[in-house]
Amino acid sequence: MKKIFFYIFGLFIITSCSPSQDVNGDFLLGVDYSSEGGSSGGGQTTSKQLKRMETNMKDEDTGDIENHSYTYSYSGAKLISYKDDSGETTKFDYGSNGKISKVYNAEQVSVFEYTGSNVSKVTTTITGIAKITSTYTFSSAKLSKVVTIQEYSVPFPVKAYLETSYQYQGENVTKSLTKAGVYNPVTGDLEMDPEDKNITYTYDAKKSPYKLLPMEYILLIAGIGPQGGAYLSSNNFEKITIAQGTSSEAMTFSHDYDQDNYPTKSTSGQEYIKYSY
Repeated sequence: MKKIFFYIFGLFIITSCSPSQDVNGDFLLGVDYSSEGGSSGGGQTTSKQLKRMETNMKDEDTGDIENHSYTYSYSGAKLISYKDDSGETTKFDYGSNGKISKVYNAEQVSVFEYTGSNVSKVTTTITGIAKITSTYTFSSAKLSKVVTIQEYSVPFPVKAYLETSYQYQGENVTKSLTKAGVYNPVTGDLEMDPEDKNITYTYDAKKSPYKLLPMEYILLIAGIGPQGGAYLSSNNFEKITIAQGTSSEAMTFSHDYDQDNYPTKSTSGQEYIKYSY
């Protein structure tokens, strides 16, 4: 099973580089706390902004520790772009509703559709690699389900299905259940994996830095890697357990905090993420 720190936090890496593909089609790379989560454009209604993330995580293919950084830029309270350590910039466009309409860089573009105030669909095109279409369902203003169709052209044509549902306790996602399958290339029939993926989460009582980012951006991440829906939670992970079939793996996290109760560093073993505001 993929190591959890990379599995969960690596989702932020995926939005700034071309992702790799697991055997089941899953992408596994390497503000006021209202009931609606982070608000549009600038995240929470607070003067605090997430300015930079620095990651120190193991590459699951090579076993080497790799360091990456992401620097966020704003226009007033609105997130307009971020730059990774390779120098590539990812930009955010906004619609007349004040919400994100497009996220794009040189390699991929994600286009957002809305029903009322909620994101209903995001279509992500990764040039020469894949098209990812995610549809979203909400219940009581909270994300309850994401259904994602991933269509790859390389290394060989494959069409995959992912469906993730979320359970909450207060403002935190406490459980997610992912069902996965692949479409038969001959018959077109959807063939489901018999083993669902169950993830449980426990939290501290401090403030999550991801709530400072636009909710629409977190929903994009949830569509690309469904476990990313847990970033909608108001607090920080203390323990994550992934169970599939007879396999189970758990990881614990510790955090250093600033005077506003936001983490400045999240650590698990030798791996960590640093946050600057």
